[in-house]
Amino acid sequence: MDTTEDDQDLVLRQQLKAAVHYTVGKICEESEKDLNVKYHRQFIASLSEVTCKKIVSFANDLELFSRHAKRSTVSPEDVKLLVRKSPRLHQHICDLHAELETQREETRKRGKKGKKKPSAQEDADEDSNMVD
Repeated sequence: MDTTEDDQDLVLRQQLKAAVHYTVGKICEESEKDLNVKYHRQFIASLSEVTCKKIVSFANDLELFSRHAKRSTVSPEDVKLLVRKSPRLHQHICDLHAELETQREETRKRGKKGKKKPSAQEDADEDSNMVD
């Protein structure tokens, strides 16, 4: 990589870390209200840093899983493999995947119903219109 790509990569990483920090801060604010507690700014910063490191670890693992399966794209099966040690999260991911598959099938069925095959008479009508 040259210097400009390194600079762009650094800027993107900083933006992502800032977004994670902001989101963790918002989640902590909400839980402060619900739990009637107050989180120190250093705690939020530490939690944000741990979250960023965990995200990088997850991304690396997902990439390795897909490579091991000789694929270039991460699949739902890779995600399921990643969360296999957390039964509740694994079940949630499986439920989401099943829901998405159901929606995809419904979309395919609707798409096929909308594209009906023209009858022989309609084909003949179209052919006669082309002659004009």
